[in-house]
Amino acid sequence: MDKEVQDMKVVSFNNSQEELSDDIKSRLEIVDSLRKRVKDGEIIEFVGASLDTSGNAVIWTSIGDIAGGVGLFEIGKHILINQYGPEGEDFDFTGD
Repeated sequence: MDKEVQDMKVVSFNNSQEELSDDIKSRLEIVDSLRKRVKDGEIIEFVGASLDTSGNAVIWTSIGDIAGGVGLFEIGKHILINQYGPEGEDFDFTGD
């Protein structure tokens, strides 16, 4: 392993950028935007959730204290519920 990357966590996609699906490109754009904003000092705390193909859910956090983390997570849930609430066209409570 190259000495420069020995201590780094590296995520590698074997596909070239042109071969990536639009869904994967969209996800990577979100991650890249978040990374840039953290690096620029615009974001000082964050909470995110992910789901892998096996159905495992993970909550990712960078917080100052537990109360702030819970608050950020609850705000995220509130935004999601309001964005896709019953009055929205894209939400289906029946799961059909």
